[in-house]
Amino acid sequence: DPFADPPDPFADPAPIDSASAAVGSSFDPSAVDPLPPPRGLEIHGRINGTVAFSREEDTVEQLKHTSFGLSAADLYAAYYPTRWFGALAELELEQDLGDGDRFLALEVDLLAVELRPFSNDRLLLRLGHQPVTFGLERRFYAPPRNELANRPAAFRRVYPGTYSDTGAFLWARQSTGFLRSELELELSLTRGLTGPDRDDKRAVFSKDNNSAAQWAGRLGWTVVDLDPTRRGAQGIEAALPTSLRFAFGASFLNGEYDRDARRRVRFYGFDAELRLGGLLVRGELVVSEVESEVPDARTRRGTGTYVLAAYHWRLEEFLVDELYVAFRYGRADRDQRVSETLDVERYHVGLGWVPHPGFLAKVGYEWTKGRGDPGRVVYLELGFSF
Repeated sequence: DPFADPPDPFADPAPIDSASAAVGSSFDPSAVDPLPPPRGLEIHGRINGTVAFSREEDTVEQLKHTSFGLSAADLYAAYYPTRWFGALAELELEQDLGDGDRFLALEVDLLAVELRPFSNDRLLLRLGHQPVTFGLERRFYAPPRNELANRPAAFRRVYPGTYSDTGAFLWARQSTGFLRSELELELSLTRGLTGPDRDDKRAVFSKDNNSAAQWAGRLGWTVVDLDPTRRGAQGIEAALPTSLRFAFGASFLNGEYDRDARRRVRFYGFDAELRLGGLLVRGELVVSEVESEVPDARTRRGTGTYVLAAYHWRLEEFLVDELYVAFRYGRADRDQRVSETLDVERYHVGLGWVPHPGFLAKVGYEWTKGRGDPGRVVYLELGFSF
């Protein structure tokens, strides 16, 4: 299936063949195949373009009136000569929405070798360059899996988005019960906090160029994951009228971000997700602690959160493979003791249409509430995956 998601264990373990799994069956290198990867070479790609109509300047996305941006052009390749060893690479040409100080850049998001000691998906080790293992939102930010046209404010102003770094990455999962429950552990040891906004003067922290070791990880527990349409379903699972999945997790990141490796930065994350048939509800909380570069100054503490609710209809009709509606509430406060223009609340509603697997169209409206006048933006997005 050329439109199926390629294997990537550092992502959502839910199967992609159910109505509640993803936005269509579009490609996303963050998707996961519950089976070991097939031997051989796989190549996938996607391109997404977005138009944003705004009458006011958006302080989060740096929009200035009407703008057009190439959301992303992405090429992914994976080669597995055996079931226990492989190599993966992902190149992305990306431009954030808006004029501002955003620019078009080519980035290597993934370049790593992967070891599967038991030739299955229960224990994996990656060495190389790939996204740091923090939070749940990183699995759904890519346009094919994101119901809306942009990312939550918490992952723009409190936590520095999704970024890749060089190091060692461990992923493990273990079944814990008869409801297909399981524990999931992700750990990464990288060389420092690099990524979006690291050169932005408005960012919470400055550029990390000390190469000090940084730890990050997430521990998740899937309490229940039942789907009556799954091959081999029996008993309680087979008797259910629709699929049911509930999971939650906790994340952490700890490192030093200044030139001399004396100022610490810590992030804590908590997430939860419920899928019931076509219904999806997902929420996440991010807490930041950043020590000041000024000696004896206080530690800056910030919080950000979002809640997303969406409903998907898998119709599989001519030119209407899938429809969905989504709503997201989010807020970001990068310094709880200071009132800033970048402290915002955002409300975003969107509609999605998948005429055929691999094609996706979105329309969205977002209202931002901050210290100034409310910001209003209308988004239109088209995407293609192969």
